[in-house]
Amino acid sequence: VMLCIMGILVGGPNNIITSAVAADLASHPSVKGSNKSLGTVTGLINGCGAITASIGLLAVGPLQQQYGWSSVWLYLIGCTTTGTLLMSTKIYAELFPPAVEEETSAV
Repeated sequence: VMLCIMGILVGGPNNIITSAVAADLASHPSVKGSNKSLGTVTGLINGCGAITASIGLLAVGPLQQQYGWSSVWLYLIGCTTTGTLLMSTKIYAELFPPAVEEETSAV
């Protein structure tokens, strides 16, 4: 049950983050107007995430056998913390967007 809940809670944010990165890339001048380039970059982002996740999961078996389930949970907490720290600048920019000064023109 706990694993199912954890999967639901992780799957949604994973899809949101991937979509947000793809949306940011869509506005980049080098990709703008080229759906093929945007699709390639989005696929690479998603593929790199999947490969990294599968490599990270290879540590679960040895950790559990050697140190028990507590070490697995600590490992997952560490991975989540690392991911959050790596995304912290993006999270901050989303929560506190820079103030845009309005230009007032004298008529």
